[in-house]
Amino acid sequence: MSAQQAEVVVVEPGVADREYWRELYRKRELLWFLVWRDTLVRYKQTAIGVAWVLIRPIFTLLIFTLVFGKIAQLPSMNAPYPLLVLSGLLPWLFFATAVSDISNGVIANAALVGKVYFPG
Repeated sequence: MSAQQAEVVVVEPGVADREYWRELYRKRELLWFLVWRDTLVRYKQTAIGVAWVLIRPIFTLLIFTLVFGKIAQLPSMNAPYPLLVLSGLLPWLFFATAVSDISNGVIANAALVGKVYFPG
């Protein structure tokens, strides 16, 4: 193949689900690179850096504990209320942040994703 020619990849509909997941696994390096690059850019631009990862859940935990545990006095069935809040808060923050960052990452890197074959 000469330098002028480019390999053409044809994506056809109807690929089985297991092929989709197999292709997604094969392209995991691209996903890892995009996540790593976005993480570096995000934390280089903040004054407190990676500490923000810990500060955000801790402040949210304190606010939820104060508002719902002390002021509203919601029952916790003899469990420590901060632990109860944390057990629901961490998965939610992970999920919400992941969905938001994934959508923003795909939109911001649309040209890059469009140039590289990616299943989906």
